[in-house]
Amino acid sequence: MSDELAALLDQAEQADDLTRIELADRIRSHPDLSRASGPQAFAAAILLADTGALADLPHAAALAQIAHEDGIDGAGVFYAMVTDKLNLYQGRPQPYGTFSIEHGGDLVQPPVDPATTDEERMALGVPPLDLLRQEVEKAARQLAVERASKPLNLPTGQPFVRVWTNPEPAELRARMATEGGGAWIDGDIVTFATESPVPVAVTPVFQVPSWDAGDGLQVLSVRLARPDEAIITYTFTSLEGPGAMSFARGSHDGRFRGPNAPEELPSNDPLVGSSFDHGVESAALADNRQVTVYRPPGHTVGEDIPVLYATDGNMFAPYARRLDAAIEAGWCPRVVVVAAHAAPADQVRGNQRALEYLMGFDDQRFDAHQRFFVDELPAWAEQELGVPANRERRGVFGASDGGGHALATGMLHRDRFAQVFAYSTGTPPELSMAWDAATHPFVHLCAGTLESGFHQATSAWAGYLHQVGAGYHFTERVAGHDLIQWCEELPRALARAWG
Repeated sequence: MSDELAALLDQAEQADDLTRIELADRIRSHPDLSRASGPQAFAAAILLADTGALADLPHAAALAQIAHEDGIDGAGVFYAMVTDKLNLYQGRPQPYGTFSIEHGGDLVQPPVDPATTDEERMALGVPPLDLLRQEVEKAARQLAVERASKPLNLPTGQPFVRVWTNPEPAELRARMATEGGGAWIDGDIVTFATESPVPVAVTPVFQVPSWDAGDGLQVLSVRLARPDEAIITYTFTSLEGPGAMSFARGSHDGRFRGPNAPEELPSNDPLVGSSFDHGVESAALADNRQVTVYRPPGHTVGEDIPVLYATDGNMFAPYARRLDAAIEAGWCPRVVVVAAHAAPADQVRGNQRALEYLMGFDDQRFDAHQRFFVDELPAWAEQELGVPANRERRGVFGASDGGGHALATGMLHRDRFAQVFAYSTGTPPELSMAWDAATHPFVHLCAGTLESGFHQATSAWAGYLHQVGAGYHFTERVAGHDLIQWCEELPRALARAWG
């Protein structure tokens, strides 16, 4: 290696950050870099890996490998770390498992390629995978203990973090008995506890593994912003293996409602009104699509009350029970709901629900569903139920992907719908849109602070509609991607729209 390159590397070792970046530019293009070996190759690898440029990582890895082959201590571990980082940046599993990241309010190990053996790790000086995982959990527990000692402290942009207070099993069992369930609040910390021999996830909101508190108890404690307002439906879902979870759910284990959360809405079971299912023949879909209809008590064919066209009719029963109770109590207007069921998942063609509901994925499927939803479905409802056809009496509703569908339908067919109810959409607005405040529908938005990207996208819609001067209302709840927040918000939004 040339004396000039050696001098540059020595200079970089003593330089400040800005000077190191400038020197890295010179070293990267130096003609003698390809012949570097031993300590100089290792020094160059460290310098290039520190620039933050993705393009430098392959060069850093190659230099570190050369240094390792030349017997330089620590070069093998550094090679593994750089290789892992490069793979993660490229969306691939890390081969060696040296990286941990903060994700979902916890310190976790990203996916590791199972094809890499412990023998390959040890040849580089990297510990076995089980030991790496133990080290990550130890570091995560230390971080959680530190965070527990700092009340009202959340990292910027994170809706929650795991904390750990070293709870005693006897204290946990006493609290579970007092609370009558597996969740409670202390200050800004919400704790979930259950009897289980294996770790669990508190799904669907907190997709991180619980920790063993001893004596057969699993515990997850999290710090939230505004936890006293939280409404969280939870299911303790057993983990199937290291880093793997199953989110299949039956009936949930419980519901946590903070002391200052919105009042729980009554639920009618059985309904005072009525509900029935019907198959609507669709030429657009070339199929017979199932539809669930809710009719308020005393509804007669041709009655001039609003009609709400909804997606995901196969999940509408919980909405109907709360809507029915609100109508019976007199504070929610009488409405008819016509809710088309989602297309079933197809093992060959994938998630047909998303393809039908969201623009930009499959134009043919989306357009066909729009013809069904906007033309065929209302035509059937107007003939069979006598619901009104005028725009001011019509609305469109959906949650999650259905929320994206409701916004798209309201935008594309503003002459058909006066009200859009879009909850927890994962599809942000596009700057190329032309949402005209005078002619487009009023938009009712709702999302939970614990929904990550869904909250972000829904908030972006609120910001966009505010910017263009359009009519909208945004309800932000302390909740996850959870049916309960949508069920309890819909009657309130209907009262706002047509009360």
